[in-house]
Amino acid sequence: MNKFKKIETNLQGMYIIEPLVFEDNRGFFLESYNKDEFEKIGITTNFIQDNHSKSKKGVLRGLHFQVRYSQGKLVRVVKGRILDIVVDIRKDSSTYGKWHGIELSEENKKMLYISKGFAHGFLALEDDTEIEYKCDEFYISQYDSGIIWNDRDIAIDWNFEEYGLKEEEIILSEKDTKHQSFKEYTEKYAGENVLLTGADGQLGQDFQKLFDKLETKYTATDYKELDVTDREKVKEFIDNNNFTMIINCAAYNNVDKAEEESEKCFVLNSYVPKYLAEICKEKNIIFVTYSTDFVFDGEREIPYTEEDIPNPLSIYSKTKLEGEKYSLEYEKSFVIRTSWVFGMGNNNFCKQVINWSKGKDKLRIVDDQISSPTYSKDLAEYSWKLIQTDKYGLYHLSNDGEASKFEQAQYILKKIGWNGILERAKTKDFPLPARRAEYSKLDSSKLEGVINKKIPHWKSGIDRFLEEMKEKGEV
Repeated sequence: MNKFKKIETNLQGMYIIEPLVFEDNRGFFLESYNKDEFEKIGITTNFIQDNHSKSKKGVLRGLHFQVRYSQGKLVRVVKGRILDIVVDIRKDSSTYGKWHGIELSEENKKMLYISKGFAHGFLALEDDTEIEYKCDEFYISQYDSGIIWNDRDIAIDWNFEEYGLKEEEIILSEKDTKHQSFKEYTEKYAGENVLLTGADGQLGQDFQKLFDKLETKYTATDYKELDVTDREKVKEFIDNNNFTMIINCAAYNNVDKAEEESEKCFVLNSYVPKYLAEICKEKNIIFVTYSTDFVFDGEREIPYTEEDIPNPLSIYSKTKLEGEKYSLEYEKSFVIRTSWVFGMGNNNFCKQVINWSKGKDKLRIVDDQISSPTYSKDLAEYSWKLIQTDKYGLYHLSNDGEASKFEQAQYILKKIGWNGILERAKTKDFPLPARRAEYSKLDSSKLEGVINKKIPHWKSGIDRFLEEMKEKGEV
C-alpha cells in the first residue's frame, strides 16, 4: 500500500498529496514525507530546507518566487487552515499565467507539491495558523521576487466573503504591497546582474560583448571605476548594488616584472580574489575568477588535469595558485585555469608576432614552450556556459589542441601572408627573470563533460581573431 496519493491539478507540475493517516482514540499518525515513497509516485525532488511560519486570520503572504534557483516546495498545514494559491510563471508553459487554489488544513491533512517555476502564496483562514514547507533550494535574497496578490490579469478569486473576510482588512507585509504586476513580470528582465572587474582587458571586453548579445545585465569596471585593491570601496560598491555574481578578470599578468613587483602581484592575484570570494559568501552570490597553466612545472608530457598537483616556478604563478586556494574556500566559486590567452584587448603574443613581422624579414621564436593558445572570446563564452550549470569548483579551459610558441607564430605568419624567415629558438636563448614551464597544456575534458560541448581548436580561435582584427583594420 502506498503511503501517499498524488492527485493531478489543472497545472502540470503541481499536485495535491494525500498521506495515509492512521487514527484511533489516541489521535493519529502519518508520514509527512518519505523519500522512497515519494519516488514511487514520481516525485524525486531533493529537499534541502524546511520552513515554518505562523499567521493570524486574514494574513495574506505572496505571491513569492525566486528569479534564479527557483524553489520546488512541499506545503502542509500543521495548525489552522489556509487557502493556498499557486500561479504558473513558466513562460514556456501551456498554462502560463493560470492559477490554482486549494484549502489545506490540519483537519484534511492534505499537502501541496509545487515544482520549480511557480509563484506561491496563501491566505490564513484562522488565527494562529501554522504551515510547514520543504524547499529544494535555499532562500537567496538577491533572487527574491514576487507578483502582486490582486493582479488583474491573473484574477485570483480569494473568496474573502466566503471566509468571513473583507478585502480591505487583509494583512500584508510592506514588501508584499509593492510586488510587480504579472504584465511587468512578463516584460521585465529577470536574469543575472553581474559585476565584471578588470573589464578593459581582453577577457573583460569579450564578456561585455557576450553580455550585450545575450542582454545580460552587467556593470563593467576597471581600476578607473573601481580600484579592486581597496577592499572598503569594493565592499561599499557591492553593498550599494544588487549583484547576483562577480566575475573577476582583474589580475597582474606581467610574468617577468612580477619578480621585482612581488607585493603588487600578490595583492592583485591573491588578496583581491580572497576578499571578493569572502564578500560573495556574505552575499550568497556566485564568484568567478581566473588562474593559469603556469601553476604547473611542465614536467609532464600529457595534458594537466584538475587533479594534478601544481608546482609553480615563478612569483606570478605562486600568487595565482594562492588566489585559487583562497577562492575555493567558498563553495559557490568557479576557479578557471586557462593558457596563453589572446584577444582584442591587451597586448598578447599573437599581436606581438604580427607587430614583430612588420618591417622584418627574420624572426626567432622558441619551440620548447608548449601549451594551447586560447581565444578570449571562447574563454568568455565557454566560461558562461559553465557558470550556468551551478557546478562549482576548479576547471581547466583552453582551446583544443596544443602548440609551441614557434608553431603558433608560424600559423599566424602564414595566415597574414608574411614571407620572411622564421627560425627556431630555445627559451635559454632569451634570458628572462621568470621561469617558464616547457609543457603546460591543460586538459579541458572535465568542463566539456559538464557543459556537454567541445571547445574549438586553437587554430579556429586564431582564424576568428584575425578576422576580428581585419574588421577593425588592425591587420
